[in-house]
Amino acid sequence: MIGVRRIGALAMQFVAIVYLTVVVSLLFWSHAPSLIGWQPRVVLSGSMMPTIAPGDVTVIAPARVGPATLPPGRVVLVRDASKASGYYLHRLVSYEANGVVITKGDANQNNDSDTVAPESVRGELRLVVPMVGRPVIWMQEHDYLALLLVALGTWASLSIVLGGYQRSYAAA
Repeated sequence: MIGVRRIGALAMQFVAIVYLTVVVSLLFWSHAPSLIGWQPRVVLSGSMMPTIAPGDVTVIAPARVGPATLPPGRVVLVRDASKASGYYLHRLVSYEANGVVITKGDANQNNDSDTVAPESVRGELRLVVPMVGRPVIWMQEHDYLALLLVALGTWASLSIVLGGYQRSYAAA
């Protein structure tokens, strides 16, 4: 008969395995696309809320700018030296007759006041991996408690999983 302590230990192992599986999966999906030339970027602002939140990792693929190859409605990465990160991610709203691009953040009521030269569009959004970049946001906000808690949770999960593996291996 399995005791209450054993059930508790198995439950903790299960939770630790699920947590680590989710973390590894999110890290994989946010970085594996770089093998085919796509680039991961951590979202730093809320201008694309609720579609894309600060701390999400977006995976950007190269794009050919033009109404036929990059239609309005797509989310694009734009090079902008005035931004702290040098880039911003907004939705392509339309093209003007001279080929410049009009963009808008989903959380903004109006189109961006500056038009975008086609050569400033660096790529288009292909994948959003939620929350993987939160530690970057926490670092910027000096939220060291959140960083510490995630680090301790990860360490504890690894200890539980590896410790359970070592105990079961030693018992065999």
